Amino acid sequence: MPTLRIEVEISEEHLRAYEGEARREGVSVETLVEKTVNVLLRELEEEEQDGDCPMLPS
Repeated sequence: MPTLRIEVEISEEHLRAYEGEARREGVSVETLVEKTVNVLLRELEEEEQDGDCPMLPS
């Protein structure tokens, strides 16, 4: 599967939340954000297949 390198901008509040969760899970913030993005992309793909994707014209 192809891999993309991306940069994201998040608020200080969200960064602190990710840092806390990353510490609890024993992973890096980057790993946690990557997992989050992958889940969101999977959900978007499912919505596209179901025809419920808000990004597609109705």
